[in-house]
Amino acid sequence: MPKICVKSGYDGTHSVNRGDDPIVSGLSLDEAENYAAFVRASARIRRTRRLPEAARSRGAGPA
Repeated sequence: MPKICVKSGYDGTHSVNRGDDPIVSGLSLDEAENYAAFVRASARIRRTRRLPEAARSRGAGPA
């Protein structure tokens, strides 16, 4: 998964990028940091929700 980071623009605004691709731009620094934290948390939740399904499909379960 590409790294999510905040980069500053030339006009004093900031953008949130996933790898080299911008997700959103034109934000203040605080807004950009909050948005990046939200994107990271939502990605973590999506990965966590997939783990039990993957374990079930492999037949792994409590013994």
